Amino acid sequence: MKQLWIVACALGMLSFGCTKDSGAGACTGELCGAGGTGGTGQVICDDIDQGLRVLWGDTHVHTRLSLDSFWFNSLAGPREAYQFAKGGTVDIACDDRTVPCETRQLDRPLDFTAVSDHAEFLGLFDDQCRRDVPAQSCGFAEQTVLDNIDQFIMGMNDIDPEVILALFPDRAPRSEAWQQVIADAEAENEPCTFTTFAAYEHSPQINGSMMHRNVLFVGNDLPEDVFSLGESEDYWDLLDHLEQECGSSSDCDYITIPHSPNNSAGRMFLPVGTPGLFAGRDNQPLTPEDAALRAKADVVVEMHQAKGQSECMAGLGFDGLGNDEIDMDCFFEQNKPLCTDMPQDDPRCLPPAETVCSSITGDLNGEAVPFNCSSPNDFMRGAMAEGLKAREIVGLNPYQLGFIGSTDTHNANPSDVDETIYRGIAGALDNNPETQLGEWTCDLDDPECTDRQFERTLAFNNNPGGMAAVWATQNTREAIFEALRARRTYSTSGPRIEVRTYARFGDFPADFCDQLSRGETPVEDGDVDAVMMGALLPSGGSGAPSFAVWAAQDAGGANGGTPLERIQIIKGKLTASGEVETAVFTVAGSKDGPAPNTDCTINTVARPETLCAVWTDPNFDPSEAAYYYARILEQPTCRWNTINCLEQGVDCSALGPADGAFSEESGDAGYEGCCDITGSPGSFAGTNRFDVIRERAWTSPIWHETPLDL
Repeated sequence: MKQLWIVACALGMLSFGCTKDSGAGACTGELCGAGGTGGTGQVICDDIDQGLRVLWGDTHVHTRLSLDSFWFNSLAGPREAYQFAKGGTVDIACDDRTVPCETRQLDRPLDFTAVSDHAEFLGLFDDQCRRDVPAQSCGFAEQTVLDNIDQFIMGMNDIDPEVILALFPDRAPRSEAWQQVIADAEAENEPCTFTTFAAYEHSPQINGSMMHRNVLFVGNDLPEDVFSLGESEDYWDLLDHLEQECGSSSDCDYITIPHSPNNSAGRMFLPVGTPGLFAGRDNQPLTPEDAALRAKADVVVEMHQAKGQSECMAGLGFDGLGNDEIDMDCFFEQNKPLCTDMPQDDPRCLPPAETVCSSITGDLNGEAVPFNCSSPNDFMRGAMAEGLKAREIVGLNPYQLGFIGSTDTHNANPSDVDETIYRGIAGALDNNPETQLGEWTCDLDDPECTDRQFERTLAFNNNPGGMAAVWATQNTREAIFEALRARRTYSTSGPRIEVRTYARFGDFPADFCDQLSRGETPVEDGDVDAVMMGALLPSGGSGAPSFAVWAAQDAGGANGGTPLERIQIIKGKLTASGEVETAVFTVAGSKDGPAPNTDCTINTVARPETLCAVWTDPNFDPSEAAYYYARILEQPTCRWNTINCLEQGVDCSALGPADGAFSEESGDAGYEGCCDITGSPGSFAGTNRFDVIRERAWTSPIWHETPLDL
């Protein structure tokens, strides 16, 4: 059909939608030039015959329209965020909310972005509390938010939204702000070059359980308003609303993107078959109908963002290598690290008794024990395992999700993920060393003051965030949305690593990796019968499945790309006894790449441009349901806090022995978080921390499903 359209344009058979433009990625079609919503599928780019290409973006971006971003001193709105994504600049304010303290710019523009401001109080404070119009109500609202910021973040505040709304009796309807969000996305959408999506975030934070989802739309008939906590905190109510306002329209579609499941205290992906703990509506068993509704909405999940990765937590479960050995790469960017009594433990880790959930309830008003705990189902290995079990009960897998990455920035700077220049994600909330690295609070009058103590550790466990990659036919809303629905997506922790994964029953051609390295696309061209990331293995296949993974290191922006270290395939399978076993297989590269130098430069002697492997599952049992995904690891590099401390020139041996702090005269006061501090008052001593990470990519899984006997 696409070839017919192009030929028809060339022959003048169509009187509309045909343009001549020799520029790469030029747009042809009825909607070109107007930035239309693209619901009719009439946008055709002149590079569509080039096949699938990887597009980079961010679907989790906050601007000053969000209540928290506004009070964190965000200066930019949606238009500025989109322009930043295209290669422009954005100003970030610090303590003085009217004066920028930094200007940011990407070294490489993005292909797509969705600004997803919080539905709650959307645009209210930006409309009522502009910087040049101070008001008593605004001052009260600001002080309330900032004084209770930890409570807001943890979902523990008891502030009635109606109380806040009553402060602003002349406020405009919230729907006006949402319509402006849509208009801003329309104005900045450039089919074939840069794609925007109308989106918002539904943000329930219930008793420490983060149940947030970004809602992303495509079409011309979008809802008139957002759905916020003022309507309901219940996920099922959100889905019912979306189905009524969008799903029932022939010109509207939506997806919901769960984010930060690592902070959901076991509730984002509840067990389906556990007695007394139900994943369905009203704390009832999940029905096949609602499982299908959830599967329609939740098609991708944020594997990585500023609040950490949601793949696995070391020591929590589903991190074994088949012999009870911990997967050491599960220590990467843990937002709430668990103590495992291993050298890799974060100094701020918590013992299992204080952080592992001992009880969870599906009741949204119930409290997980201990508060703000962690469950294996907070991480995708556990959630996907639960999905395999759920299919045996309700007939389909409600947790069959692809992976993407995002930032969750509150500075209107999408995909600003460079570790070497990270300055926080929330303006005034984390824009100084005390809030970024941890504030030393040792009280010399306290006889128990014998170890490092920090008032705020949340920002230290944050990171610049990740990126969303999609394999799409062209850079338009329809094509990217179709790729999301098909789960032809993957997540990175920041680098633009290019990854292709394929699977089939039987062997791949002997030169398959060579073909991929030459830029050939034998699967897409129909020469090799295989499925891509995010798909199901075909039913009825014989023999064991084979998986091909090809990865190219980030070509590098301003700082150059880091060499790849290895490719791994992670498999989870449902055994005949109903248990899930997880195994990690290294299929290419070596395990221990060179550490960064003391100045954080990296060793580039062995710098593979690409890695590729074809692997056949040696333990495949056709009677066992399973998932497979690839994890691609870079060589180790310095973490942002190490880089910031090196830039400052911090020397932890200069800490004062009396109080364990830097003197004001040293110029390093507030940088105590750069140090590992030991001793007691009068004998404090510090050594410089040197934290390293392995940046990575995670591909959407490929599933093997078995026949059901329901």
